[in-house]
Amino acid sequence: MADTLLDKRFDEFLQASPNASREEIAEFRKLVEGYFLGEITPDQFKARRLHMGTYGIRATKDVHMMRIKVPQGNLTADQLEALADVAEAYSKSIGHITTRQDVQLYWIPTRDSPKVMARLSAVGLTTREACGNSVRNVTACHFAGVSPTELFDITKHSEAVTAHFLRNPASQQLPRKFKIAFEGCSEDHAKTVIHDIGAVAAIQEQGGKQVIGFKLYVGGGLGAAPMQAILLEPFTPATELLRTCEAAVRVHDRLGDRKNKATARIKFVVKRLGADAFRKEVFAERDKLPAYAYPDMHVTETDERPPVATDVPAAPTVNPTPGGGVNGTYQRWIFTNVMGQRQAGYSVVTIRLRLGDISSSQMRSLAKIVRRYCGGKLRTTIDQNLVLCWVRSEHLTSLFSELEPVGLAETEAGKLHDVTSCPGAETCQLGISASRGLARAIEAKFKDAKMGGPDVDDVRVKISGCPNSCGQHHIADIGFFGGARKVNDRLAPHFQLMLGGLCEEGKVEFAKPVLKLPAKRIPDAVLRMLELYRKDRTSPDERFRAFSARVGTGYWQQALDSFTTLPPHEQSPEAYRDWGAETEFSLGDMGPGECAA
Repeated sequence: MADTLLDKRFDEFLQASPNASREEIAEFRKLVEGYFLGEITPDQFKARRLHMGTYGIRATKDVHMMRIKVPQGNLTADQLEALADVAEAYSKSIGHITTRQDVQLYWIPTRDSPKVMARLSAVGLTTREACGNSVRNVTACHFAGVSPTELFDITKHSEAVTAHFLRNPASQQLPRKFKIAFEGCSEDHAKTVIHDIGAVAAIQEQGGKQVIGFKLYVGGGLGAAPMQAILLEPFTPATELLRTCEAAVRVHDRLGDRKNKATARIKFVVKRLGADAFRKEVFAERDKLPAYAYPDMHVTETDERPPVATDVPAAPTVNPTPGGGVNGTYQRWIFTNVMGQRQAGYSVVTIRLRLGDISSSQMRSLAKIVRRYCGGKLRTTIDQNLVLCWVRSEHLTSLFSELEPVGLAETEAGKLHDVTSCPGAETCQLGISASRGLARAIEAKFKDAKMGGPDVDDVRVKISGCPNSCGQHHIADIGFFGGARKVNDRLAPHFQLMLGGLCEEGKVEFAKPVLKLPAKRIPDAVLRMLELYRKDRTSPDERFRAFSARVGTGYWQQALDSFTTLPPHEQSPEAYRDWGAETEFSLGDMGPGECAA
């Protein structure tokens, strides 16, 4: 193991950590030593390391993925640089943004995991309860505080929930993981209705005064058995937020299925009891708890102030063209990646990360950039991208000119080409097929075919490597989840095509299965789907989702039947391999998942 500067500074980083983090990291370091000395079994170690965000990687031993919680998606430049440091020193210099606003680092040797924790803890980041059967990272709308459509800023309230549950005895050994999301906007960027608790900003008139609170949705989730959350009660005042959330967690703890992890999420408690009986359980539990207060209980406005931009270079002529001005790339970036804030004169900029990946060098460059333009702050999103707020609108050209050379000015954020994917078979022990490889291939196909335009830009493609929906395929216009099937007596990677997913505030429509397609045929099949949409729609105003519902499953099965076949193996052996693989497709390196360990 290399004797790096980070190794030497372990104690220094540990001393800079909060007391609770310092104690648990020191304890974890002893646990790692005990594991390698044979003092504890691998299974005993697994339960403890998962609680500290250290997750197994497919077909490896003593090399792990580490999941770092980013509450509400809020990061600082210092934290970004710390992530760059550990990614470079202990991983492969790549960070990955997840659909839960976390950052994941892969291929970290088990022996080095305490050093990673110490370096990150020194800048306020933790891996505690990022995995395991506990309350996971609390997510929130990435436009909170700056969105033109938000009812009020939910940041302080979601931060209070984060603080309330971190290391809370009530949430340390739940039957299964528990996910909470907050939203203040009408668009529901946080997808609250598919969470164990989804909190949506609400205001009610009481005694002639406006009282802030939330519509609390409880019992949602994706996975192999997706379910829509129920509305717990029409209005939960902010004064009741913490104890209502804790009451729901305690009901989950008490009534969740501890015998069968496949049915252990709170959504199955709601299904088993029924909505009314479940509500009674939560309200009875709430009555037993104290009224927890938090300092910013009545805050409705962001406390962020416009940062002073420093050392911003003079606005260049971006990508000059023979005719002068700027070319289509910058104009397209403004269209797809920039949104006006509700604060006049400022813009929100989305940095599109392909498949959520960002290199250590990009992290360091971006840290310098956000210090100049955004007061040293940025946010992660559930679409696996990054967001910069408080960019002065007159600085957009300068910002673009700094992002582009480091590969962070990709257009199409949130559009057709911006495909979402879980890690899949590249690293996940449950991954059946290479979801990331397929995502790359689909984007490349769209790019080569110049597929785009106002009629298809808002079609979202999401991919999971197995039925568990970490890639959120159930709420995609076009979704896929991985599988396998024999073709011509040869096992080949396949994906189940799902169509028609929708997730809005208080409403979800889960995508419906259509047919299974061989992995290598899918990019052509998806392109054909969009071509058929343009050919057979009733008018240019008919959106893809409406078209797909109108023509029905039978239409798609017939139209895509030719894509279900493969040539004989001896003619095209590569057609039977997974995306990015150089060897024959096999399920032999799959292992037991640790999601529910």
